[in-house]
Amino acid sequence: TQFISAELMDDQLLLLLKSLERKIVSQQLKLVRTHITLGSFQGGTDYFNSSNISIVMLLSFPHEEEQMLTIALVELSGVQLQEDGSAVLRDQPFEAMAALFVALYTLKLLSG
Repeated sequence: TQFISAELMDDQLLLLLKSLERKIVSQQLKLVRTHITLGSFQGGTDYFNSSNISIVMLLSFPHEEEQMLTIALVELSGVQLQEDGSAVLRDQPFEAMAALFVALYTLKLLSG
């Protein structure tokens, strides 16, 4: 059995701190959870469509800065969101997104 460990980069940690300060961790967690739950990163595909869920969820952020912060956080995890709601995957996106999910989930629990 091979164990693949993914860690967050320093840039992601800084973005998570900003997300915590702006109180958008819960919304970001929903976005990441949606893609992981849909199995969007499994099966080795390089491209998937999530019925525009990504864009709709990003537009739910009240300020453009929060949208940009979330896009940067997700893209640092190996997923490039497209305007049509689809996403292009890069190296090991599932592991990186799983690490991001765990960090967001933990921050949400701790910030109560």
